[in-house]
Amino acid sequence: MIEDTPLWDESVNETVRDGVGPLVPLFELLTHLGDGALLLVTGVLIYWFGGRRSPRERAFVIAVGTAALALSAGMKGVIQIPRPTLAFAAVDYPGYTFPSAHAMGSAAFYGAIAVTMKRGRLGWRLAGAAVLVAIIALSRVVIGVHYPGDVLVGAVLGFGLVGIGLWVRQEGLFDPGAMFALATVISLVAVALGSRVFVSLTIGASAGGMVGWHLVRGRTTTTSGAAILVVGGIGLLGLVTLRTISSVVGAPGVGSPPSELLFIGEVLGYAILTALVLLAPAIAVRVEDHAMVRSIQQTLPFRGRIVEPAGFELETDD
Repeated sequence: MIEDTPLWDESVNETVRDGVGPLVPLFELLTHLGDGALLLVTGVLIYWFGGRRSPRERAFVIAVGTAALALSAGMKGVIQIPRPTLAFAAVDYPGYTFPSAHAMGSAAFYGAIAVTMKRGRLGWRLAGAAVLVAIIALSRVVIGVHYPGDVLVGAVLGFGLVGIGLWVRQEGLFDPGAMFALATVISLVAVALGSRVFVSLTIGASAGGMVGWHLVRGRTTTTSGAAILVVGGIGLLGLVTLRTISSVVGAPGVGSPPSELLFIGEVLGYAILTALVLLAPAIAVRVEDHAMVRSIQQTLPFRGRIVEPAGFELETDD
């Protein structure tokens, strides 16, 4: 059992925490750089408001992140190792410990950004991503919610997914659809092996991404950042509605439908929302000439579809 090895020893967490001493509060803040919500929002913003000539690379970042979500959730649900029981860890921290989703997700996300960005040298970008992932991984050990082995395996698998994407590109098949397809396969295998951790989300997002990229590939996209903002706002409202309905319908004592119907509904909902995320720049073409959209474009700091200051966009030549 891996729990019996030094990398899954709670005393190592205590030693590491004692070693960083007064920097513990800083690590408690830095750990949020690997939060799934932050990575998701950042990836979507990069895709929506990046230059029009790099949709494949920007969609690849989302696809790799989706694959990391599917793999981490699937492994957690199959292996089911309890989290450390340390006095300084958060009480009743949810989920299983292996592997670390923060480490895997940040390695996949920041690694994908590093290999697809156009600015600076690739070596420096990869080094920056590695340092950032190391900090996030260390923070998970410091705050006591993961063993060192959890974050090590998570980071290796996350960077491994980026490596798979690069190999696919070298073979002339560099396409986000391939990574979304891989994520779909991972999700289905995890379910077949008995995982029940975020399965509706991972299956829906993976399949929706695969279909969405197929539909948007090669289509004309808007030059208006405001148009994307309006379409994206509608999609955000749909996500909130889906989560609300799922919570209410799935709550005990509410007369919920059979769990199979709820599961299918959630899968379809996440699939549609993910597809719409990828389709948003193309859908936005239909509303870019609307008076309200033009007003927003003139009011907010948009340069075409790019927001000023430039921030994380992968290219700025619309």
